[in-house]
Amino acid sequence: MHKINLVLYTSDQSYADYFSNYIRNPENGMRFSAKIYTDSEAFHKHIRNQKQHILLTDMQVTEEDGANFDMVIRLSEGQEMTQEEAGIFKYQPLKESLSQVMAIYFEANDKISTLMNKKQKEKVVSFYSGSAGSGKTLASLCLAKYLTQQGKRTFYLNLEQLHSTYLFFQEEKASSVEVFYYLKNNINKLVAKVESLKSTDSLTNIDYFSLPVLPEEMEHITGEEVELLIQALKDSQSYDYIIVDLDDSLHERNQAAMRVSDEVVWLLSSDQNSFARSQYKLNQSILDKHIDNNKLHFVLNKVGARPFAGFNNYNFSIEIHIPFHSHWLLENEQTKMLEDTIIGEKLFQSVAEEIDINMEVSLVEG
Repeated sequence: MHKINLVLYTSDQSYADYFSNYIRNPENGMRFSAKIYTDSEAFHKHIRNQKQHILLTDMQVTEEDGANFDMVIRLSEGQEMTQEEAGIFKYQPLKESLSQVMAIYFEANDKISTLMNKKQKEKVVSFYSGSAGSGKTLASLCLAKYLTQQGKRTFYLNLEQLHSTYLFFQEEKASSVEVFYYLKNNINKLVAKVESLKSTDSLTNIDYFSLPVLPEEMEHITGEEVELLIQALKDSQSYDYIIVDLDDSLHERNQAAMRVSDEVVWLLSSDQNSFARSQYKLNQSILDKHIDNNKLHFVLNKVGARPFAGFNNYNFSIEIHIPFHSHWLLENEQTKMLEDTIIGEKLFQSVAEEIDINMEVSLVEG
């Protein structure tokens, strides 16, 4: 299960000690993965390029610092807050404080209904990258493979203009090219045709469309058609997860897929080019305004011993670090996917696994 990452940032040492002592006590029931900072330098150093869920603070924080968190909750000493601010009263029993923090967080992120609803709907997870060569297709298929190993019915949908699915699924399969016909001319029959058009990889049990490389067809798919295709897969009621693999362009098919996805994994490669291109796309607001930034998950791939020079000049909310496997330089793509025991599980824990309110203590103070 997920841990909720909570950061307390305060200059009030006595409150920090009180908070620390409380959450260390296993008898208090509600447990977090918590970090406590009373030093501003340590706070700013350790939150950069890291994903955190909640910042609980009585300090002034910049918009840039706040962007590292899903939510900033202010500790109020009695003063009124603006409607835009989330906050709790500082001087109350910590059991009440932490209950209020969780309630605010889950309500704001629309997670209460998910936690209470035992029957989960289909979940759509898209993979995107700001630049080519990030390892996105391998990562998406590692997640798909892990999901099938957990007994989850999983469909892999590749929407890249130049896909490489055939490198991972090497069995000869009947072509699914008719999907384009139904998408363009008879969308009402597409749901009924999903079962007959799909292929299943015998090594991973992943379902997918076996398509030739058709760059012109992909170029002419509209955003509306992508939404209809994903909806048809959902309406088939055959899948728990739909994994959508996108290329690095800003074509409307990619933006539409991200718009209707529950989660979007944005893969960063461990080089300045990948960071710079991704930062440009985000800063220029050229992504569809209807793509919710709260569902973006930044994942750093091919991590070496040290980050590139200038790494700390960027500030992505990175959730996962995937190590570089030097021996994979000699392996083909299918072997990498089949060998993986790390990437799929890490991605599952970040974007696919349910959140558990009972969190394990992992306390860091600074």
